Amino acid sequence: MVVRRAVNECDIHLVPFDREEGCRYCLRFLEDPPNVSALSLEIRLEELERWLLANRSVPEDMLYARIEALIGRRISLHELDDPDTLIRRARQPGRVYDWDDW
Repeated sequence: MVVRRAVNECDIHLVPFDREEGCRYCLRFLEDPPNVSALSLEIRLEELERWLLANRSVPEDMLYARIEALIGRRISLHELDDPDTLIRRARQPGRVYDWDDW
């Protein structure tokens, strides 16, 4: 009996990856990512948008850690439901708390 594993395509690297293993290119990037403080705001926002809009290709803990690093604060998981608002908040120079954060 042949067991077939679910295969997806990485939206960032455009290569097939096994859902259980993740995209090897994304994993390699997140194992030693660029220092966020060395990135310009535009580069940070572009990377943030890629991670928010792409199909999940890495373990959630790695993904959330990178998103939080790019934003510069911890996030609530419900914030991922609205990527546009999260990107807009990431553009703001300081943290402005909204009631929907709670």
